[in-house]
Amino acid sequence: MNQGSMSGFITYFYRFGDYFMVLLYVNLLWICFTLLGGIIFGWAPSTTAMFAVLRKRIMEKNEPIFSEFWKVYRQEFLRTNGLGLIALVVAYILAVNIQYFAVETAWLFVAVRYMIIAIMIITAIMLLYVFPLLVHYETTLYNHIKNSLFLTIYQPIRTVVTIGLCLLVVQILAIFPVFIPFFGVSLFAFVVMWTTYYTFRHVERRQKEIQAELENQEA
Repeated sequence: MNQGSMSGFITYFYRFGDYFMVLLYVNLLWICFTLLGGIIFGWAPSTTAMFAVLRKRIMEKNEPIFSEFWKVYRQEFLRTNGLGLIALVVAYILAVNIQYFAVETAWLFVAVRYMIIAIMIITAIMLLYVFPLLVHYETTLYNHIKNSLFLTIYQPIRTVVTIGLCLLVVQILAIFPVFIPFFGVSLFAFVVMWTTYYTFRHVERRQKEIQAELENQEA
């Protein structure tokens, strides 16, 4: 092995170790601050703070983890709890409805049941986008929800890639369940933030290209 290959190996090994410790630490912070908010009022701001920290890491902005986590947790506590409560209410309504229609066999009830399942899937995919959107763009909660639906519909390939990687994480954690308490949440968040971050960049680049084409046509 030559010196260049050895140097590259050491660099990648160092980065792997760095991300390993970051994911471990962020997962611990997520658990602690979720419990601090009584779970119901803690999971959404903790999740937002976790995505904010991981976004900075992906962008290679190595800011102090705890201070960044605590800052976002405090700043987004009320707004993200609004989102979290909406998500819980929607999930509860959909779960109750699907249980009700599950016992009926008439074709209309079967059709409604599958429609509810489709809504549940779309809502779950939107949640994959909404937290990365919260930490990447500064706009209203309504716009974040609207944009998450837009990305779900108009970026199907990238959405499928994100879901596929999440399923891969599920498989890895199923094979090595001992890692669940240490990386069960942060590994999911890292995969989602990594894929959505590059999706955002792709959309931004495409918007700039369209804007440039329109300006050229007007000129």
